[in-house]
Amino acid sequence: MHELLLFGQVPAASHDQVLKIIAGIAGMQAEHVVEHHVVFKPKRAPASSRGGPIGASQAVQTHQPPPNQLNGELFHLQLIGDVAEHSEGGGTEGNAKNHVPPKAWSLCFFDLPEVPGRRPVTSRLVSSVDITQGNAFDFMDGLGYARLSEYIVDGDRVVYNNVVALLHRVVRCPQLKAEPSAAGKDGTKAPDDQTWTPLDPSSAYILQASIRVQDGSKPELMTVAINELQSFRDMLKGVVDLEVGDRLAMDPRVR
Repeated sequence: MHELLLFGQVPAASHDQVLKIIAGIAGMQAEHVVEHHVVFKPKRAPASSRGGPIGASQAVQTHQPPPNQLNGELFHLQLIGDVAEHSEGGGTEGNAKNHVPPKAWSLCFFDLPEVPGRRPVTSRLVSSVDITQGNAFDFMDGLGYARLSEYIVDGDRVVYNNVVALLHRVVRCPQLKAEPSAAGKDGTKAPDDQTWTPLDPSSAYILQASIRVQDGSKPELMTVAINELQSFRDMLKGVVDLEVGDRLAMDPRVR
């Protein structure tokens, strides 16, 4: 699957105004999104000839590793899960919110984006598979990956035709700790939002506009998607400058 993207920076003071404009264009209410991203690094070079069951029993779709991974290049992988929220004190506005750890995880691979200039947008291969049973962290350990870091994506999502607009910021959080009494499926406890600190000291937000194309080998599908993404960019001129992302900053390879 191909993912096409454009990015723009939004100052914290302009967040509410920009979100209202995007929601008005789409004609829908923004959906609040909190995602927990756990980044994994391979413990050793992957062996394509390796066979047999790995780790705990998992109800996971058959998933072929990316070609680059089989050719010897090492990539980081991510577990991504949606974080549920509930407010203390009966949900009264203004009370502190606690975050319930993800009940389901998706194992995600993001390839190195294409070299700039080939297309007027950022383009990369992506792959995702849901882990529906068992312990996702034990699975990653058996797969030969060790937890490296983690962060929270906190923002609002709006869908306009095929464009998914995510106005968000990346925040640091303490590492998930295994606690048998916690509510998470993997025995983990999600960090409280009071411990989150924005990665950007200015607390600015990022507007990510993306379209996913199931079959990127068909030029007509890619052209339609690129045109739609550019049209969305043109509608936001004067509000947010959407640009191609920094390829090296999005490099998922292990160094």
